[in-house]
Amino acid sequence: MIDYVFASDPELAGNPIRVRPETPETEYVKIFKYSESIVLRGIFGRSGYFFKIPDYWDTRYALAQIEYTVSPMIQGVPASLTFFINDRPIFSCAVDYENGASQIVYVSIPVEMLKPGYNEFAVTGYVRLYDDEGCLDDFSGANWISISEASFIETGYDLVDFGNKLSYYPYPLISSMDDTGADLTVYVPDKALEEELRAAFLLRADLGNETGAEDRIGFQTLPASLPAQGNALIVAQADRLPDEARRAMPAEIDLNREGAFVYLYGQNGRYVMVVTASKAEDLTEAAFMLLDTDRVTQEKYDWTFVAAGASNIVLANRAQSALIENGETLKGITNQNGIYFVGPFHQVSNVYLPFSGGFVLGEGGKIELKMRYSDNLDFDRSLVTVYWGETPVASKKLDREKATLDVFSFMMPSDVVGTHASTLKIAFDLEVKELYCTKRADEVPWAYVSGESTLYFPAGNASVYDLSLRPYPFQRLGLFNNLALVVPDEMDEAEYAVFGRIAALMGADVSPYGTVNVWYASRFPKENQNAHVIAIGTWQDNAFLRAINDKLSFPFTEDGSRFASSSQLLLSERYAAEICVLQYIRSPWQEGRAILAVCAPDTRALSQLDRYAVKQENTWALAGDAFLIDRDLETKSFRFLKEETLEKATLRDRLEKNRDAVVFTPVVFTLISTSVMFLMLVAVILILIRYRRNRREEEKK
Repeated sequence: MIDYVFASDPELAGNPIRVRPETPETEYVKIFKYSESIVLRGIFGRSGYFFKIPDYWDTRYALAQIEYTVSPMIQGVPASLTFFINDRPIFSCAVDYENGASQIVYVSIPVEMLKPGYNEFAVTGYVRLYDDEGCLDDFSGANWISISEASFIETGYDLVDFGNKLSYYPYPLISSMDDTGADLTVYVPDKALEEELRAAFLLRADLGNETGAEDRIGFQTLPASLPAQGNALIVAQADRLPDEARRAMPAEIDLNREGAFVYLYGQNGRYVMVVTASKAEDLTEAAFMLLDTDRVTQEKYDWTFVAAGASNIVLANRAQSALIENGETLKGITNQNGIYFVGPFHQVSNVYLPFSGGFVLGEGGKIELKMRYSDNLDFDRSLVTVYWGETPVASKKLDREKATLDVFSFMMPSDVVGTHASTLKIAFDLEVKELYCTKRADEVPWAYVSGESTLYFPAGNASVYDLSLRPYPFQRLGLFNNLALVVPDEMDEAEYAVFGRIAALMGADVSPYGTVNVWYASRFPKENQNAHVIAIGTWQDNAFLRAINDKLSFPFTEDGSRFASSSQLLLSERYAAEICVLQYIRSPWQEGRAILAVCAPDTRALSQLDRYAVKQENTWALAGDAFLIDRDLETKSFRFLKEETLEKATLRDRLEKNRDAVVFTPVVFTLISTSVMFLMLVAVILILIRYRRNRREEEKK
C-alpha cells in the first residue's frame, strides 16, 4: 500500500522539467483549465482533476503545465510531487523553495493511458517535516505547497473519420471545437404539435449538458428553407418536414412503419440531424434513444429506426430494480479499489457524489465504511469523521483491536434530510504518541477505506422550493419527474427561445425515460394533473398564468400590462412593465407539487431570461422562489414560501442505527440530553415519594 502512494523517495526524486516538451502539430488544441487553486497540506496530500476525451478525437499528445508556489518552511527539507493518470504514476520530481517565486513543471501524459470519457490527472505531494530533534509537529498539518488555478492540461488532437455514424451523437452537431453551441439550432415546425415540442424539449435539455461556459444553442421554428450555414437538429412529424430534409431522407426509410426514424446528412460543411415519424407521438421514442448512451452507441450507420414502445423494456427493468434505488459502493462511485490516507494528523478525502440533477437526500440514508488502519496510533485521540458536504454527520474513535478490519455504520441524521450535497468528505485524525519522523515509509501512520464500502442515499423532498436547487423538483434521480410544460396556444419566436432555454436550465445531467409532457394552455387539465408544472408566457397569451395569478408572489395587474408590487418589493410602474419573473408557488390542486411561472408582461421582457442564461455563471446566481431579471439583465431574488415540515425518523430508530457513532448532530444530542435529564428527574421524584412513604410508616409505628 505504501509503495502505491509514494512513487519515489523525495530525496531520490529527479528535477522538475522546466522547458515545455516538444509536441506534434495537430489540427485542434483543447485547454482544460483548473477552476481553482489547490493546496496540499501536511506530510502527504493528494488532489485530482478530471478532464474529458471525446470518442471522436484522435488524440496525438497531452501534457500538463502545473504552476505552483512552495512555503518557506520546507527550505532544505526533502519534498516531492508525483503525478498520476487514472491512478497510474507517470512522473515524480523534487520541489524546493525559491524565494516565494512561482514555479512551473511540465508533465507529459502518455496518450496510450488515456481513455474515451473522463480521465483523472492527480498530483500527490510528500514532504519530510522534521529537524534534528524529530518531527515539526507545529507544521505537520500546515499548507506547504499551492498549485495555482493558472495550471492546465493541454491536448492536441485531430478528428476521426466518423462516417456520419449516429453513434457519435451529439457530435457533429456540437463539439469541442465550439462548446458554446453557437453553430447549432434546434428546429420545430411553426405551430408545433405538443408531441413535437416534447421530443424537442428532451433533446434540447440533453444538448445543454454538452456546452461549456456559455450555451448559445438556438431553438426556433423551421423557416421556409434551412440556412446555408450552421448545424441543425430538426424534430418534426414526417408530413411537416421541409423539402431539403425530405430530399435527404435515405431511400431505405419506410414511413409506413410504426415508430420513429433518425438520420444524419452533411451538406456544404454543415450537418443536419432529422428526428421524424409518421405519428408525432412516436418522436419521443427517438429522443429517448439519443439520450441513452448505451443505445445510441450501437447505431453505426447514418440512419436508424426506433420502434414504438421501445422504451417500455427499459422502464420495466427500472421498476424491478427500484428496491436498490441509489445504492452504490465506494468503488462504483470513485472507480478506485479504495481510498488511502497517509501521514499523521488530519487527512481528508472528498468523494464526488454521482447525483444527477434534482437530488435531495431522503429519510433512511445510510453509510457503511469498511476500513483498516495502522496500529501505531494514539487510539485515545484518533478518529474518523464523515461530512455531508461541509456538515459533519458522524464520528467514530479508532480501536487498536479492530485495526485490521473495522466497520463504521450509521444512518444519515435528520438535519441533513431534504438537503443536497455534491461531495461526501471522509476525514481521519491519525494521531501518534511521541511522534518522531523517520525515513521509513512503513512507519508512517495510515488508514484505508475499502471500495466495498456502501453508500445508500434515497431521494427525498426538500423543505423549500428554491431556484438554487435547480433542477429540483422537476427531476428526480436524473429523470424528469412528472413534469408538465404549459405554453401559449400561439407562441412567437421569443417564447420558443425561452422554451428551449428552460429545457437547458432544467435538463442539467438529465437521463432518458423520465416523464415529461407539453400542453397548450387551453388544453391543460390542471385539476387532474399529478404533475410539477412550468408555465411559460405572458398574461395575454397563457390562460394558465391568469388562472394562478392570485397565487403568485408578484401577480399581474388586472390588465396584465405589468406586475403588481409584492410584500417584499414596491415596484415602479415602468420597471414593473419591463421585468421577467421566475416564481414558484405550491400547486393548489396537487399536494407536494410545485408550479414555476416563467412570465413577463410581454415577450420582449420574457426574452430577457434567454439572454441572461446564456452564461453559465449567471445560471449559478438563480436563487430564491422569486427571481427578477430586468432589461439590463440585473437581477433580484426573494423568498416568499415558508418551509414545509419533513417527516423524520424516531429518536429510537436513529439511535439504534447510529450505535457506532460517537459524535451526534446537535438536534440528536439535544434530544438525548433532554431525555436523560427527564429520566433523572423522574428517578428523583420516585425516591422522594418512597422516602416520604417509609417515614410515614415509621411514624405510625
